[in-house]
Amino acid sequence: MDKQKLKVNFESENLEVDYVSFKFQDLENSERIKLANYFYEIGFNSYQESGKLKEPIRNPMFITSKNRYQIVFVIDNSRWPGTLLKFTGANAACFYSLVQKKLINWDLFSDAILGRFDLVYSRTNNPKVDKISGYVFLHNCHKKLHLSNQNAYFEKNNRGLMLKIGNRRSDQHSRIYEEMNTLRFELEMKKTFIKKYHTLL
Repeated sequence: MDKQKLKVNFESENLEVDYVSFKFQDLENSERIKLANYFYEIGFNSYQESGKLKEPIRNPMFITSKNRYQIVFVIDNSRWPGTLLKFTGANAACFYSLVQKKLINWDLFSDAILGRFDLVYSRTNNPKVDKISGYVFLHNCHKKLHLSNQNAYFEKNNRGLMLKIGNRRSDQHSRIYEEMNTLRFELEMKKTFIKKYHTLL
């Protein structure tokens, strides 16, 4: 019997792409409009917002009710003079699916670098099988991480109790929290770490 090679990818491991961003150092307004129009044609509405505001107003560029997804251009960034193009949640998952199908025109990204890439794994709680609750699991993880001298701490927000691992400003940062009836494990990758994988997209 022929042995089939095991194909390991995000889908086989139940991992979802949850956030993707690209950095453009010098993106002229005409080039931004060209990018926005390109994504409009493949199902993405486009918006732009200021990176200097804590609660930025999102201004529409090209939108239609027919498009299910969206992209956001972040301009006027306070830390650097470039433009950020970001895909969040289902928008990131859709973009990555198009990448895998080789349906993205990479010529439009010739001056861009991959800024951030997030993966998420969601595990549905099952009281019939699970020996401990999600709350206890989070606290057990916190204890073990502290014993191994890792930077782990709890934070409460609108999602509830969240366990954060690592420094948000570092190349990698993780979060574990409960959402509805699931435990979500998020890994945020950026800076020097993610630059190595830019060409893999």
